[in-house]
Amino acid sequence: MKTKIRKTANILIRAAIVILTLAFIYDQIFYRKDYQEIMDYFPIIAGGENFYFLLSIVLLLIPVNIFLEIWKWKYLIKKLEKVSYWNATKAILTGYSVSMFLPNRVGEYFGRIYVLKKAGRIRAILVTILGSMAQLLTTSLFGLIALAWFLPKYVDLSEQVNRWLYFGLLILTIVFIVATVFAYLNFSSFTEIIKRISGHKLARINKFTVVFSWYSSKNLAIVLGVSILRYLVFSFQFFLLLLIFHVPINYFNGIAIISVVYLLMTIIPTIALTELGVRGSVSLFVFGLYFETLNLWNAQMGLGVVSASTLLWLFNLAFPALLGTIFVYSLRFFRTKKNDIN
Repeated sequence: MKTKIRKTANILIRAAIVILTLAFIYDQIFYRKDYQEIMDYFPIIAGGENFYFLLSIVLLLIPVNIFLEIWKWKYLIKKLEKVSYWNATKAILTGYSVSMFLPNRVGEYFGRIYVLKKAGRIRAILVTILGSMAQLLTTSLFGLIALAWFLPKYVDLSEQVNRWLYFGLLILTIVFIVATVFAYLNFSSFTEIIKRISGHKLARINKFTVVFSWYSSKNLAIVLGVSILRYLVFSFQFFLLLLIFHVPINYFNGIAIISVVYLLMTIIPTIALTELGVRGSVSLFVFGLYFETLNLWNAQMGLGVVSASTLLWLFNLAFPALLGTIFVYSLRFFRTKKNDIN
């Protein structure tokens, strides 16, 4: 009887994930207020110089972006369970699907762990978090460096107070970067810290956090390196889309502003459903500040920024999420209790 109930529950949950994912993506694509403007603008820029060449590069980088995340998760999770590239691909894509309707993409954790056959799910979540931390750290590092470059354009450093405040902020940024990178690369020591704090009464926690001790500084440096490479890939996609939509900016300035956008996006709590609107608003705000100082900002440029942001969301989030719905059938939400907690 229990087996029958589990099978029925699995089917219902899978169906719910597919329906919610498709509904949310449909809502974002067809009910956004600026969607029609973007569609009307697209034919205008389609005849531009190098349009198809640049768009081809953006499209070719979609699987590269996904593969880097697949490789990173597979590399981390092998300490718990050996996973084939095919199963790792299903895990990543279903993670995109589940994350469409859960806050701050926590759905990626659940979508991935339910592909695993034997590994304990709590430990699998902790291992997955290590990969997410590397990506978050990368976003923070690039964003803070870009912000340090960005601020002098809007702060009068000729005034002594502003100059001291800026250099103080610069020193704090450097200290934060060094400290966080050092802490991440030595995250294995976190297990010992938890053990000392928790004592014998919380031995259950130690049973799970021991996974952090399995990863050496070399392991974590590799994960951080892949995260940086992935960051450069999707940032470059954003930059190419800006060029496609006739936003006049060079690579260095473009990547710096994009880095500030991503930094602000990590601070603002969102779900994927609202992320497209938030991403567009943040992009408009940051790019608007930059181009207004150059007296170049106008409505068409704003539409170009929103269009680039929207297409990037469609390519790197909505498209993988749609693919992920194909593999939702493989998710196993109910197993024996032993497998769930070990």
